[in-house]
Amino acid sequence: MAIKVKNKASNVFWRIFITLVGVALILLGTSRIALFFLGETTTATIETRRVGGSSDNYKPSMRYEWSVDFSFLDTDGVWHSGHTTRRGGDMGVFVEKTVYYLKAAPFINSLASEVEPNPGQLILPALGTLLILIMNRKPKKGAQT
Repeated sequence: MAIKVKNKASNVFWRIFITLVGVALILLGTSRIALFFLGETTTATIETRRVGGSSDNYKPSMRYEWSVDFSFLDTDGVWHSGHTTRRGGDMGVFVEKTVYYLKAAPFINSLASEVEPNPGQLILPALGTLLILIMNRKPKKGAQT
């Protein structure tokens, strides 16, 4: 019967990797909330195109996936762009024209409806925090490692 020996370097690698994933989840989750409270707003030009086929599981006004590309001019006069997807009907999709962006990093941007605070935005930071806590907890005294 073979005894499995834990490789300490492997354990350290996975601890660091999963901790970094947790940090990334926290940053992703808080970036949209930060856009709402700290971001600048401007008006964007919107281009949409329908992608994929019909999903009959949805009501008629939501059966198609739409690709939404937007471009905006920041306060320094530089053009930036962004991309998102929306669900809509067969003839079009409603997309607001207000964009939030960070003045120091305008590549971090999003449409207004995506940055409005809601309870769902707490899921990613909570999951990231949970990963960090689980991977970096102290072993109990008397436990074998």
